Amino acid sequence: MRNFLVGLLILFGLAGLPASAQTAGGEPYSQVALDQLLAPIALYPDQLLTQILIAATYPLDVVEAAGFVQQNPQLNGEALDQALSEKDWDPSVKSLAAFPQVLAMMNDHIEWMQRLGNAFLTEQAQVMNTVQALRQKAQVAGNLRPTPEQSVITQDNQIIIEPMQPDVVYVPLYNPMLVYGPWWTPDYQPWFWYPPPIYGYADEAMISTGIIFGTACAVSQNHWRWAHPNWHDHQIHLNTGNNQFWNHPELPGASRPMSGGIWQHSPEHRKGVAYPNATTRDRFLQVNPAAVRERQNFRGHEPGQPVIGAIRPRPEVIHPVIPNVAPVAPMRQQTEQPYQRLPAAFTSPLDPGVSRQQTQMHTQRGIESRQTMGNESPAHQGFSPRESQSRHDIRQR
Repeated sequence: MRNFLVGLLILFGLAGLPASAQTAGGEPYSQVALDQLLAPIALYPDQLLTQILIAATYPLDVVEAAGFVQQNPQLNGEALDQALSEKDWDPSVKSLAAFPQVLAMMNDHIEWMQRLGNAFLTEQAQVMNTVQALRQKAQVAGNLRPTPEQSVITQDNQIIIEPMQPDVVYVPLYNPMLVYGPWWTPDYQPWFWYPPPIYGYADEAMISTGIIFGTACAVSQNHWRWAHPNWHDHQIHLNTGNNQFWNHPELPGASRPMSGGIWQHSPEHRKGVAYPNATTRDRFLQVNPAAVRERQNFRGHEPGQPVIGAIRPRPEVIHPVIPNVAPVAPMRQQTEQPYQRLPAAFTSPLDPGVSRQQTQMHTQRGIESRQTMGNESPAHQGFSPRESQSRHDIRQR
């Protein structure tokens, strides 16, 4: 339980880091780095190795599954499958529940697991080539050969490892520093994980002899025979009919692959863990225009209306109707009295400092004044109010 909680804390910390903090700036892995990453698992049976590579791209799911298996050791067979069907983990992770020592190993080496998953996402072909190169080294060293637990076959220059019995799988255990011969890069030495005695492995000293096997793992079709590596094409071929976790769309995380039997990464199961570089992130996290529009509708935009660069109209302001009368100069006695400032609620829309009552009064008096002035000659029309008043005063004299 403690290892499970520590693993979750580490992964949640890694999920918040930028990609450049998790890898060497997103640069391709060197060959010696790939050798180091893959040496601990390159001699696993093909299908088990494939499940590990896929599951490593979903590290949070693996950590949760490791804790679940550790807390429920009594579950197996149909009871285990029923409990797993209620989880929202990727089917590759659910399938590893039949191999508790594998989940424990991945959880104990969580940073290695994340680097392995990143390498498989960014350099799948090189990862698969590296597996074959390591197997050839182990075969030359005399440490990879058929046993009662597994078969080792060479086809078209590719080494294939399969269980000797179709429904029983033995997980191999070996020291990577020994099984491939003398290790060739001292600065990139692989780690060695020795599992607890519960998994039935022999004394650690016996590992120096090569590969050993622990307790057999009984597997159903939900945990086996659904993922096969195509070493020549550098692809993973899927048979989803052999895995019920992909055949029930009503279950969490059970959607079928969309690529006609070729495995592709599912970003929804990444659950916030950063991708190793921007190119890989953009490759899997594409913008969904429909989702963007849906989010904008919740931000105050009207559905079906343009939202990019749009300006919401301001409410229409209705002003009172003002008579269309030419401005008239105020009478002398009126100009001697300054305008009275009133609260904004009572001010005229034309002059914020003049009350509506004063505006109406000035308008009415202006009309009466013009009626007493008589008809103006065409020559006087068009003058300003002040000029018109001056000419009127001259005629009166």
